[in-house]
Amino acid sequence: MRGACPSALTFTRTRRTDMSTLIQTDRYSASYRHYQNNERSNPLQYTNTQDEIKQPESWWVSAALRTIRAVALVCDLLTFPIHLLLQRPWTKRALSRRIKARVIESTPTSVTVRSVSEPSEIHLRLVRDGVTTMEAMLRAAAQRWAQRPCLGTRTVLGERDELQPNGRVFKKFKMGEFVWRSFSAVEAEARQFALGLRELGCAPRTNVVMFAETRAEWMIAAHGCFKQSIPVVTIYATLGDEAIAHGINETEVSTVITTHDLLPKFKKILAKTPKVNTIIFMEDQLKTTDREGYKEGIKIYGYKEVVAKGAQSKIESVPPSPADTAIIMYTSGSTGVPKGVVLSHRNMVATLKAFADAIPVAKGDVLMGFLPLAHVFELLAENVCILAGVPIGYSTPLTMLDTSSKIMKGTMGDATILKPTCITSVPVSIYFYISLVCQ
Repeated sequence: MRGACPSALTFTRTRRTDMSTLIQTDRYSASYRHYQNNERSNPLQYTNTQDEIKQPESWWVSAALRTIRAVALVCDLLTFPIHLLLQRPWTKRALSRRIKARVIESTPTSVTVRSVSEPSEIHLRLVRDGVTTMEAMLRAAAQRWAQRPCLGTRTVLGERDELQPNGRVFKKFKMGEFVWRSFSAVEAEARQFALGLRELGCAPRTNVVMFAETRAEWMIAAHGCFKQSIPVVTIYATLGDEAIAHGINETEVSTVITTHDLLPKFKKILAKTPKVNTIIFMEDQLKTTDREGYKEGIKIYGYKEVVAKGAQSKIESVPPSPADTAIIMYTSGSTGVPKGVVLSHRNMVATLKAFADAIPVAKGDVLMGFLPLAHVFELLAENVCILAGVPIGYSTPLTMLDTSSKIMKGTMGDATILKPTCITSVPVSIYFYISLVCQ
């Protein structure tokens, strides 16, 4: 603990005098040194009396501390029965100690466990509908929820310079309302994007890299890839050039999906990724994307251009099988070079069922998408919401709160407009979310 006292000294002999008094304050350090010198010269003849060491003058401090301890003890005794009645800690202890799963199969290379809890309604629906792939999952959700709002993106009306009290000038956004895509629209856009990829030469079971921030187009593009059996290689948007090039080269990718803001990074990265020949970027709401200055021979397309190509395509769909690879998810590289984890469609659907069993979903819930979709936690949480018909509104740290750094004075943050009832979190973000709720 910060500010902790040094370790206390331990004496092997017991004296009539309480020697702890000698070491509690600097005031008696001289007496303590005198004791040490005598102890070394003749340890058996040294004696001490209470007259030689005066008691501390601040006796009232000790009395006050004892009074506070006594009051705290009385409060504990009085409030403990109330705590037991309200919190019922024994029920929580029983829940935490209960058997949650049993091993149903064990081999030298794997262990299979099955939950002993009753499956949720979402889980049962997936089984009833015969959903075994992520492609079938989105199709089933679109058929069930149809015109209900699915994915929401907030409109950026403009950007202007705003003078701060310290004299500095920051660029701020003037924000509008959330614009929503329905479940049917999301499924149709994913299908068109997938066909657009095929028109650009992306073959089924050929990897495509997704290097983008969390947004609606990220989710739609990923589901588009699922529809054509195209594995999605996810790479964190915060990684450095070497780690990005490593993920691209290791998965032998020729097509990269990114954003307007991240596209300029590839002016350097392309020199390290010889197989990449196509880049697709998700457009910015206000700015035009500069496509000049990239390696010769690189084809660059906007996301909307790919969707438009797919809308005119006559290519047949190639739906995946449960054993096909859905995601190759690269780690954040916190312990070294990022490592790719291969997840099949069967893996993803099985985890969706388990997630749905563990997390209750209430009528009227709204999720605010915030964490990186390149992480499996956020990806699966959002897909459970799609299954349950929960709208997902996307946000960023720059626009989430009324006080966020890119929110223009007089404009409300994303959370104020969206009014989410649930949000994904990791331990490092807990205090941020507490501040969000308090505001």
